[in-house]
Amino acid sequence: MHAKRLLVVLTLGMCLLFAAGCAQQTKPTSSEDNTKPGQTEQAASTKNNAPADTSLDPLASITSSSRVVALSRSVGEMWLLAGGQLVGTTDDALDLPSLAGDCVSIGTLSKPSLEQVVACEPDLVMLTEDLSVHKELHQSLDEAGIPVLVVNIDSFDDYDTVMQQLTAATERDDLYQQNVADVRTQIESVIANATHEAGGTYLALRTSATKNKVLKSDNFTCDMLDDLGLSNVADDTSTLDDLSLEAIADVDPDWIFVVYQGDEAEAQKAYEEAFSQNPVWSELSATKNGHVVVLSKELFQYKPNAKWGEAYAYLSQVLYGSWA
Repeated sequence: MHAKRLLVVLTLGMCLLFAAGCAQQTKPTSSEDNTKPGQTEQAASTKNNAPADTSLDPLASITSSSRVVALSRSVGEMWLLAGGQLVGTTDDALDLPSLAGDCVSIGTLSKPSLEQVVACEPDLVMLTEDLSVHKELHQSLDEAGIPVLVVNIDSFDDYDTVMQQLTAATERDDLYQQNVADVRTQIESVIANATHEAGGTYLALRTSATKNKVLKSDNFTCDMLDDLGLSNVADDTSTLDDLSLEAIADVDPDWIFVVYQGDEAEAQKAYEEAFSQNPVWSELSATKNGHVVVLSKELFQYKPNAKWGEAYAYLSQVLYGSWA
């Protein structure tokens, strides 16, 4: 099986390289060219290929002893919480405490290696299509005949749904109870006990060394803040998409939450240079009231998984224990 899959991958790679070379030499000028703006010739050339059979459940033959590869820390941890083990995962997940010692790296979150994934001889690959590179890899894995489970988590309910599927595959109802049902009870208690008297608005930012992004309510951290009674100013205006200080000053949110992505020291430096060191930033209501909060990567960059309740409790304490 390993040799066959590897041959498929190598053949696919050679074909893509050949196609790319041809695309550089000859660009279509005919009005019949249907390639959309931003779509590569490679993507356009695959639209007539027969799609992979997605009618089959990728978990249909998966058990706790199956060979599973995860392309991110968050989805890998979910499989571990469901009672499974990983034979391969990305570098960011290699320090998970319950990971088996024989699990190997298949690259980084943003640059997973198709060849290393195939070399693991997986029965299943778990990935998130939040990342474009995962979408591309998904197609290649389909071509290689490797089952793929797409895991996109934007709320606790999403986490619940996927964990139901995973614990059903591993036949570990006890782990569903421990890592999902009990956590939901904790979340409901936190929300019920939050006073909601403060209310107010917020802006959530994700910053890295190379990019700053405003988070909207399809992000799981924003979903928690919404549950706790705040309103996201970014959901009502598109002027914040470019994250100019003038646009932020115009909406003047009561709270600002910052999540560092990637190297934290570099992300912090980029945040300070872009925002906090600017005189306009010091005039914001959130800054004056001490309502600018840097959130931990563990709970608010990575998905909190079994710690969703802890994440809700932390936000509730910040909001309703320190409101001036």
